[in-house]
Amino acid sequence: MRFISKEKIKDFGIYGLGQAINIISPLLVIPYIVMICGESGLGKIGVGFSFALIAIVLVDYSSYINGTKQVSICSKNKQILEHHFLTIYTAKLLLLLLVLLICTLLIFLITFFEKDKLQIFLSLFIVIGQFINPTWFFQGIQSFKWISIINVSSKIIYVTLVFLFIKQPEDYILVNAFIGLGSIIASLSGFIWIYRKNNFSFKNASVTNAVSLIKEDFSLTVSQLFFSFYQYLPIIIISFVCGDFIAGQYRIIDQVIMIFRTYLQMFFNFIYAEICLKIYEDVNKGFLKWKLVNGINYLFILILVTLFFFNSEIILSFFKVSVSDINILSKYFKIGLLIPVFMGISFALKQLIFSFNKNKIYIIITIISTIINVIIMYFFLKNIGLKGAFLSTIFVELLIIVSYALVLRGTIKTDIKNA
Repeated sequence: MRFISKEKIKDFGIYGLGQAINIISPLLVIPYIVMICGESGLGKIGVGFSFALIAIVLVDYSSYINGTKQVSICSKNKQILEHHFLTIYTAKLLLLLLVLLICTLLIFLITFFEKDKLQIFLSLFIVIGQFINPTWFFQGIQSFKWISIINVSSKIIYVTLVFLFIKQPEDYILVNAFIGLGSIIASLSGFIWIYRKNNFSFKNASVTNAVSLIKEDFSLTVSQLFFSFYQYLPIIIISFVCGDFIAGQYRIIDQVIMIFRTYLQMFFNFIYAEICLKIYEDVNKGFLKWKLVNGINYLFILILVTLFFFNSEIILSFFKVSVSDINILSKYFKIGLLIPVFMGISFALKQLIFSFNKNKIYIIITIISTIINVIIMYFFLKNIGLKGAFLSTIFVELLIIVSYALVLRGTIKTDIKNA
């Protein structure tokens, strides 16, 4: 029995090539941004970027979890596909309008955001781009070619705009807007292709269905919002507690960690629909496939982390970190590399959590772990500085792994036995 087909390897190659641009593009622009705008400018950009990514969760709602899952199961039925496509996009439009209103109020009413309001406001272009982005649908039908087209073209536009227009320190306000513009232009092409190829019609869209979807998936979205807090709130807390310069230093180290996070998210998205389908069809075979593909992937992560660990100073030099700061940041960097070691396990377990329909438990775990992380991180930053941001995240990743394992232990045994 073949667990990994040649076709699947080919798909992963196409998908991975497209996703690689998410890793390469920051490596191209961040050293340039630090050189032009300084570490403080990078810290401000990081705050705006995180603000937008948190807002994105409310617009995406459950499209990348339940939406992708439903499309993968019903990909042969055009009528059901149209229903999901139209309902999700109608819901996303309603949510986009609400989110833009809420974000505008936050920017102008909260002093911390108001002091850099233009940059943060322009960062909302990222939210608009993600609203249009049909990658959730392409993941469901496993059209990895189109996912790669959207990723590559959006990042090419972004990188080009940065090198053409970022020339002065004050130009930092445009960086996140360029990310959003690239996403808007690239995502439109994919959206139009789906709409025309399948002969979908928004005449069949129902606001009632969209509102019902919003109500139905509200609790899952709340958990995803807390998960985004867990991922993206740290730089905002660091900027608030320690200032933009320290936030910029954190952003440099976090960018390397984000290489692993991006890859793990890519791998999760690539294999998630198939794992759901395999477990749905046959629990035993689905679970065996999950173990094989995630085991191979985790070995790759460990090798990569080891290489980064022993070349930390070279990596930091690449990001234009000053010579005087490299020694201390290298220590923090090595601590931070423990995060993807544990993250590789938590991402893999999360596939099973959703595949076995443990959404409610996931919501509880996510909310509690996020609250714990924020509290511990704030306390650590106040007492031990930047190192505390990484230590708190490591602790919470371990907490998440243990929680997932306890939930899944009995469930997997029972379902396999019943099968």
